Amino acid sequence: MNFLRSSWCFALLICLGVWVTPSQLRACSDSLQLIPRPVSVQRGTGVYCLPSPLRLGVDTPPLLTEGLKRLSINAAPSMRRSRGRIACSIDPKLRGREAYRLSIGERGVSLIGGSKDGLRQGTQTLLQLLEQYGTKLPYMTITDSARFAYRGVMLDVSRHFMPSEMILRLLDEMARYKLNRFHWHLVDGGGWRFPSEKYPLLTKKAAYRMEKDWDTFWQKDRKFVDEQTPGAYGGYYTKDEIRRVISHATKLGITVIPEIELPGHSNELFFAYPELSCKGKWTFDASDVCIGKESTFRFFEDILSEVIQLFPSKYIHIGGDEAAMNHWGSCTDCQRRMKEEGLKDNHELQSYMIKRIERYLLSKGRKLLGWDEILMGGLAPEATVMSWRGEEGGITAARAGHDVIMTPGSHVYLDFYQRESEGEPRANGGFTTLEKVYSYNPEPTALTPEEHKHILGAQANLWTEYVLDARHAEYMLFPRLLALSEVVWSPQATRSYSDFLARVNYHVPRLQERGINVYPLRRIAVDMQLDSTRREVSIHLSSERQPSEIRYTTDGTEPTATSQLYLGKPIVSADSILLVARLFDGAKPLDLPSVRYRTDYHKAIGKKVTYNGHTWNEKYPAGGTQALVDGLRGTPTYLDGKWQGYTTPLDVTIDLGEVTELKHVFARFMQERMQWVYMPGDVEVLLSEDGETFRSVGKQVTRTSEEEYKPVFETFSFPMKERARYIRLKAANARSAGHFIFTDEIVVW
Repeated sequence: MNFLRSSWCFALLICLGVWVTPSQLRACSDSLQLIPRPVSVQRGTGVYCLPSPLRLGVDTPPLLTEGLKRLSINAAPSMRRSRGRIACSIDPKLRGREAYRLSIGERGVSLIGGSKDGLRQGTQTLLQLLEQYGTKLPYMTITDSARFAYRGVMLDVSRHFMPSEMILRLLDEMARYKLNRFHWHLVDGGGWRFPSEKYPLLTKKAAYRMEKDWDTFWQKDRKFVDEQTPGAYGGYYTKDEIRRVISHATKLGITVIPEIELPGHSNELFFAYPELSCKGKWTFDASDVCIGKESTFRFFEDILSEVIQLFPSKYIHIGGDEAAMNHWGSCTDCQRRMKEEGLKDNHELQSYMIKRIERYLLSKGRKLLGWDEILMGGLAPEATVMSWRGEEGGITAARAGHDVIMTPGSHVYLDFYQRESEGEPRANGGFTTLEKVYSYNPEPTALTPEEHKHILGAQANLWTEYVLDARHAEYMLFPRLLALSEVVWSPQATRSYSDFLARVNYHVPRLQERGINVYPLRRIAVDMQLDSTRREVSIHLSSERQPSEIRYTTDGTEPTATSQLYLGKPIVSADSILLVARLFDGAKPLDLPSVRYRTDYHKAIGKKVTYNGHTWNEKYPAGGTQALVDGLRGTPTYLDGKWQGYTTPLDVTIDLGEVTELKHVFARFMQERMQWVYMPGDVEVLLSEDGETFRSVGKQVTRTSEEEYKPVFETFSFPMKERARYIRLKAANARSAGHFIFTDEIVVW
């Protein structure tokens, strides 16, 4: 028997009076599966068996009583004012944010919170222990508190509507893992979901559309239909539904933060109230409200007044991101406003609106929260910034003395793929693995300790362009939210991904048992390292799924039960291999996709590269001038730092140093249409002996359709029998500004 995985048996033996050694008891408590990881765990050498019925102290919080009932533990209030076998209390002297101390010993269970919030968090820890061990709890003392005050999750319900029942389930799981802010993205260009008494047309005319598919709707349609239209898709929340969500969240210690987007992402408004646009009517490209009209401010103040009546949250999120600003310059009202207020550009015009809305919120006792674009044109005096375009906005705001919530797209955007796209539901491009989320540290090293005080915490965001329903949303949220929970709760110095991975594999089946459609941890990660001295490549494999076996081949064939078993040692090659790896449970392959990965230690590695006319886009340099011949292949995301991106044609020359026999030249490109990354129209290879006169050895047109929505990787291959010193590769990019081509390596044999 595996005692580490069956620690409940020790508890049973002790309860039956059977001797258990101290080392076995340590193994029992070492197998704690708590997420997030507590600050401190002191392990004992005994097991406490909860009696039946279990007597509870008079101060037992309802959350614990309900949790015990859910776990089918027979519990009842103590008949006397005794402390009960589970005794709960509040001691304000307990130091730390949402601090608690949970002690399990021979006299029972003691849970002390520094506050009501601390008692809630300790209750969730105790319930996790009861889920793991049942009524036989190992002796231990847990002392714990939160690293950050703000531990958030954002759900976009505009682009695809999510029913309130799904949100209630999400709140339950958030509380279980000590996440305490639910950011409800209620309105956007995909539909208006907030019920307004003063502006009833918002839900009658801007909450439903005929096109469920986001691409069709956004790129070709953008129209809404009346609420009662047959076949209409969408929805909105009633005030009673919102009150129910808020009530449930409050009971769990979660604050619900509503978002009313302005001034951009507002095209749905114009179907209901076209006078709010600069054009005075709905048009396909109108997405910003008119800042020049006083009626715009009356509208938003009225809406925010209704929001404030429903939501007790100190913060009201106003968006403020991605305003197109394409009509303000030609709008007489906006131009008059700019002249009257002395505003020099559109950014200051937007800032004028943000600051004015902030004054209104402050007058109502609320605070403004917005995406980092609210920094443009001057930040509202008391605003808090959500930094999503990397960490730069957060760093700037913190240095200026503003509070910040970190939510960078690079690490905590959960609408991105969590493994290679094959076999996965559609996602919004990108690639954010469980490990990537876990690796995030919300405190930028660029800030001083004093500036770090302005970092309130971090938030994960789920945008729903391609998240069609509640089950799909759960699949994208879990278990990545568990990684976030540990990022924002546990001390940075004690976090370990390998330790977390063992625990999250325990929690995934528990999530499934509770009816959550969780991503089943099925990725094999490939890490490649290049040794230029030994002229070889080494590959390391690791799996999210534990326990499991990885079997692999290096000839491109699909692994079987007799294929090589990966035992942790690197796979080394001084040539080319096409690695294929798959997860197995003994001799049985798991019903999960395999991963394919090619490596080459080729002739161009380390050679001089000259960029002819254009270089890479400054945002995507990869390794700079040597990126295309460094032997490092890109992963499935252009954000990994290994793909070099261009908004111009690619034209480079590689100098091999001497005339060399050539057999093959190829280069791999990616297409990720949703991120404006497309295949080059064609790729051409030219050769030269002197670097002056070049001859073409072939040109290939892309085979990839521009309509393909998933990430695509195409290799442009040029077999040959030639001799040359210089190799020139040209890739066409004839698109308009802002469109990219990306490549990771030019391989020469």
